[in-house]
Amino acid sequence: MSSPQFTFKILLIGSGGVGKTSLVNQFVHSTFTKSYLHTIGMQPSQKYMKIQNTNICLSIFDIAGDKSFQKLREMFYRGSKGALVTFDLTNKDSFYEAETWLTEAKNKVKDQLFILVGNKNDLKNRMVSKEEGMKMAKKLKCVKYIETSALTGDFVDESFTMLGTKLLVNAKKKIR
Repeated sequence: MSSPQFTFKILLIGSGGVGKTSLVNQFVHSTFTKSYLHTIGMQPSQKYMKIQNTNICLSIFDIAGDKSFQKLREMFYRGSKGALVTFDLTNKDSFYEAETWLTEAKNKVKDQLFILVGNKNDLKNRMVSKEEGMKMAKKLKCVKYIETSALTGDFVDESFTMLGTKLLVNAKKKIR
């Protein structure tokens, strides 16, 4: 692929253990690891793709969810254009905490686009319904709500591609 015409910095934010790193690994490398390791600070990745006949690069910042990294996180927000606000469908607390994460991101950078992502839709012990997710996304003014599984890959590519598409459309509008 030739050089990207646009590069968009996007964040994966949400509480620890919701599967942000697994989502990135599935999207970028098509892999899933069952072992859990805490992200320390931030883990960067890149994915080059073609959307609407335009080469783009998603510069992905997987932000640590542990509260002890809150002060450190602030520097990673700068320059971001959007975020996948992620929670675990089997963990109601992570669902409620998604609002705090989104508010924190909005306070750090203006004019970002957000997609609310309910991860782990492959698990049976679901605690958050699709209706609750859609209601929360509407309340938080997210552009979309989507449910994913980093394990099976369900809707992982779609969540990143959807955000990339929305960012590309906005960027093209600004240069007209």
